Amino acid sequence: MMNRSKSHSSSSRWSTWLHSIVTAIYRKRPVWMVSFAASEASLSEGLRAACASTAMLALGNVLHDPVFAWAAIGAFWTCLADAAGSNRARLASMMGFALLSTLCGGITAFASGAGTAFAAFAVLAFTTLGAFGRIWGAATSQVTILAATACVVMVDRPMHDARAGLAFLGVYLAGCLFAVVLSLTVWRIHPFGASRASLRAVYLRLADVAFDSARLVGRRAAPREWATHAAQFRADARAALERSRDALAKVPVSRAGGAATYDTLLGLLADGEALFAYLIAVSGASEKVSGDPRRTQRAERLLNALGKVLRDIGVASGDARWERLADQQRRLRRFASRLESALLEPVKLQSGFELVDFAPREAHAERWSECVARYAARVWSTLKANLSWQSVGLRHAARVGVTTTAGFLVIRALGLPFGYWATMATLLILQPSIAATWPRSVERVAGSIVGGVLAAAIGYAIHSPLGISLAVFPLVMATMALRPVSYSLFVLFLTPTFVLVADFATPGANEFAFALTRLGNNVLGCVLALFATFCLWPTREKLDVRVYLGDAVRANLAYLRAALETPSRNDKDMERLRRAAGLCSNNAEEAIGRVRLEKLEDSLADTVTLTVLSLLRRMAGTATQLRLSANRRDMHTELGEWVAAMSAAIEAALNRTLRPVRHELPARERLTSLEADAVGELARVHRLLTERMREARG
Repeated sequence: MMNRSKSHSSSSRWSTWLHSIVTAIYRKRPVWMVSFAASEASLSEGLRAACASTAMLALGNVLHDPVFAWAAIGAFWTCLADAAGSNRARLASMMGFALLSTLCGGITAFASGAGTAFAAFAVLAFTTLGAFGRIWGAATSQVTILAATACVVMVDRPMHDARAGLAFLGVYLAGCLFAVVLSLTVWRIHPFGASRASLRAVYLRLADVAFDSARLVGRRAAPREWATHAAQFRADARAALERSRDALAKVPVSRAGGAATYDTLLGLLADGEALFAYLIAVSGASEKVSGDPRRTQRAERLLNALGKVLRDIGVASGDARWERLADQQRRLRRFASRLESALLEPVKLQSGFELVDFAPREAHAERWSECVARYAARVWSTLKANLSWQSVGLRHAARVGVTTTAGFLVIRALGLPFGYWATMATLLILQPSIAATWPRSVERVAGSIVGGVLAAAIGYAIHSPLGISLAVFPLVMATMALRPVSYSLFVLFLTPTFVLVADFATPGANEFAFALTRLGNNVLGCVLALFATFCLWPTREKLDVRVYLGDAVRANLAYLRAALETPSRNDKDMERLRRAAGLCSNNAEEAIGRVRLEKLEDSLADTVTLTVLSLLRRMAGTATQLRLSANRRDMHTELGEWVAAMSAAIEAALNRTLRPVRHELPARERLTSLEADAVGELARVHRLLTERMREARG
């Protein structure tokens, strides 16, 4: 029992340490880290992949056989192919990758030995099929694209002798199977493991909201900084809450029914929704704190204390240490009560929020034969639907196949060493749309540059095969653990990992030359991917930003109107409206972000849209403050009539059915401070949607 307690404590310390590092990078990250999901680091995945890969390198070191570097690569790729979910799904994805990559990679290697033409045909076929796997969903795409990656890597290891080639493939397959066994025995995923991890992420995101609010209070930030805070941190928290909902909904009914753990997790998720609403209201109140330095310092201190408690709850949830929750929740309410007096705002932390729109999926036990028949039917119907040039999936697969094969032929003609790094970069960067490919290529190049420097430094310090094996462990761990966090960080640690493994396979090679070669090949792969994205059957996002903006405006307006009528609205309706407002704002922000990436420039209409979305975040904050305020009151007649008229005018502006009409503002002396904020925000949204948006389009 003592050992288990120590193990939990050690895991908790490592997780907290890793989260602290990730959060620090998140707040001060460079511009090239386009994508970043703080709090998503997975130490368990990192340790599993590190153990599997390092064990293969250690075995190769004992046997003095550098070919085991390929077993290490196979083990690493197999861990990447893990689709998570049930043990059946994990076994299917990992075994599917192990067998598919061995077979297709072996065919490609033998084709390469037969000549460049055969090799090019194999690369074209397997990369096209690998990219086409996207039509069957993310899990299938993950397996097929990794199998295609194995092909473009093994094409640089031509095989001429059948016996030697089969021995090589046997070693590679052994590494893959070792990772499968390790993942399904030692590193088995608990039925509630994904739900606990998702709730940990929720509370860490909520802690980030509190910490950043404290930072802004301490520096008496300008309204623009608070707007950035609302757009960034609230969107992250809302997304984390939705992922947690999905994870809990996927828990098998056999495990959920009557399980105390499941009820605890549901309660934590409901509390997370209540805390998110509270933090939105608190951030709105914190923005108004000014004048008294002592009050400002006290608010900053209490917000930081709230953040620490939320982080502790997240860590305890992830480690299933339920006995710690009651004390942490009491501390949370104590700090919330003190914060109310520090802010001089009657914002209450409410409990008992109902988890609206949550429907656990019905799951029926299936025999293997039924499962196979169902999946076969789905595969066939999806395939038939995508056998047309109008299919985005088919065009994307053709683009990937042609570009990767062209890259292979260029590299083979120029005789570039380690050319598979370029084709691998092309294969992994190319996405179906311009908006997705562009940021991925930026992160790939930047991550490779920093990773190349790190690889060179490690190479100069370590020379023995044993030292390389030991150095690979933390690198693989960081690569896998940070993969959900940022593609930049993933590539940053992946670069020295592959360089050192290549060094293991080729003793005596120049590490600095390896690093430079990988960097150059990555840049070449990125250039090819970008060229193909813009020139080969380019696919742009079919997004009408006006639709997303309209949905966001309507959802936030409905939430604000209901908040003004709070005493007469029940909590379930309010919670549903709050969630809809957050989701629609997230969707609109993502849509405008993808459109701006495709155009690589901002128009006046884009600027106006972003301003409206920023105002909608403020509107949601005001609505939440109204809802949680202890001084709630019924909306008086004059305000109600003005809000109804303004709502109709905003709807007309969204539909472009009426000319803009000016509405006189209600009397200021009859409004509370929060009602005055709501009136001002509605008026600004109306003005932007009519006058400025019309000018931007005209």
